[in-house]
Order: sequence, then C-alpha cells, then structure tokens
Amino acid sequence: MENTNELISFGINQIATEQFAIIPEAHKIGEAAQIQHELNFGIDKENKRIYVRKLARFQHPDSSPFLIIAVACHFFIVSEDWAKLQVPDSERIVLPKDLGVHLAMLTVGTLRGVLHAKTENTPFSQYIFPPFDVTSLLPEIVSFD
Repeated sequence: MENTNELISFGINQIATEQFAIIPEAHKIGEAAQIQHELNFGIDKENKRIYVRKLARFQHPDSSPFLIIAVACHFFIVSEDWAKLQVPDSERIVLPKDLGVHLAMLTVGTLRGVLHAKTENTPFSQYIFPPFDVTSLLPEIVSFD
C-alpha cells in the first residue's frame, strides 16, 4: 500500500468466546506458568469485515495447558474506507501495520475481560493476561487474496 497513514474507520460488529476450558488436573499449584500465544486474522470481503482471533494457553513448562481461551472480534470497515485497503487492480486486501496492531490490541483487551469474567471467584482468577508487545505476534504484512 502506498499510504499506510490514512484513517480507516471501523467498529466492532461481534465478539465471540470461541474456546474456553479449565483443565484442573493439568494445573500444578505453586508452579510457574507460561502463556503460549496465537494471533490470527481473517477477512469477509463481501461484508467488509476483518476478523481477529487471539488464543492463549496457560501451562506449566513441559506440561499440558491448564487454561485455554480463544476470543474473536469481528470488525466492520466503513464502506468508503474499504477501498483504501484494496490493492489497485486486484482483489488483494492489505491491512496497514498500525491498523493491524490496533485491532489486535482491542482483541487482546477483550480476551483479558473475558478471562476475568470466566475465572472470577475461582482459583484460576490469579492468572491475569499480562501486557505484552502485540507487534511481536503480527506478520510484517497482513494481506488477503
């Protein structure tokens, strides 16, 4: 894309908790835990929507996950701005890096809220999704053919 600094207007169309599981037998009280991250983007060209899915697996080193959560946010792009994402003379859609980061951060924040709501008043509420550099999960270019 030539101009990645153009304003792209969007909104959240849908939020979905696609996966949530607590596996108590895999949890080891008092042991350090780590988080495995996945971030995926999808597109619905017909409805001018971008889909961002964040998956987190909490687990102890060399162990199976004891808490799994996946949240997806569906963002609609204002029709007038959809054309700014399209590569000229092609069907290819390219997200500006800043927009991809912003949508990812909104999805991560949504995951934090869902995690809190699902684990509140349980022993698993101690596992808070920490701040991290979302850009480390994004590919250099997010594009769709």
